[in-house]
Amino acid sequence: YFDDVKVEAGRMLGKPGDGWRLAMDLLPYERSTCFWQRIAYLYSRFDDLVDTVKGRGQAVDSDLGEAYLALHTLRCRSLVTQQRLADGHKLGPDTSVDKVLLAGAEQRLYDTVRDLLPGTIELDDSAWRTEYLYSRAATIYGGTAEVQRNIIARRLLDLGKE
Repeated sequence: YFDDVKVEAGRMLGKPGDGWRLAMDLLPYERSTCFWQRIAYLYSRFDDLVDTVKGRGQAVDSDLGEAYLALHTLRCRSLVTQQRLADGHKLGPDTSVDKVLLAGAEQRLYDTVRDLLPGTIELDDSAWRTEYLYSRAATIYGGTAEVQRNIIARRLLDLGKE
């Protein structure tokens, strides 16, 4: 399709055919920094949810607990990645674990919103709806959850291709 496209040699990263290797070398650093900011935002949205359901008389502790646990697990894992980055260590395929945890925590949080605030996602034109829909894309953008799990299986757990 793009046989007529030319890129000057001085503007290329690596050589033709190096795309996967370069992506695997660069993405861990991108993920490690942007995830930390995303986690902070998700915690602020969790606080907003707690404030919204407080005083409604609903039994919500277990639902909120699951969302908090997912966020806390993600933050603990991401902190280790941040510390490794600060110490100058090379990041690698282990950041795929961070990506899978982020997508899961984000979806858990917005599923909890849907469960505790009935109709908010489906009927209100609110930030909750927009963020819920965005959370569905969390398993797609930056590499599908399936690809991330394959990286974990193959490169971290050495489980091979099957």
